[in-house]
Amino acid sequence: MSRAQLAILPIPEGRQAERRVVNLAARLRDPGARIGDAEVLNLSTDGFMAETELDLEPGTYVWLKLAGLEPQCSRCVWVENGKAGFQFATALHPATVEMLAEANRKPPVRNHFGIAGQQKR
Repeated sequence: MSRAQLAILPIPEGRQAERRVVNLAARLRDPGARIGDAEVLNLSTDGFMAETELDLEPGTYVWLKLAGLEPQCSRCVWVENGKAGFQFATALHPATVEMLAEANRKPPVRNHFGIAGQQKR
């Protein structure tokens, strides 16, 4: 389900924690017990951004379920064009964020440049 880690984003003004750009398959459950698939796009100790089809509003609490992690209670902070930002009720430990990112790292792309099938001489 999980696919790849892409980068580490610097901490811009107004943010409290470093974000890891990820691509993690997840599930969200809202208070009405609706469950929906989600794709976590970035993750920090304080929260995450996800793409989901669930109709959420700021202030809604949801449970995030990622492989290898207990469900995490999170509050929706913003929603825009199918994406939403969430703040964890209890911050994750930095080692947990690192573990999730490392466990889902893809190996680097090889032979990406050049013409396909062409051998180096």
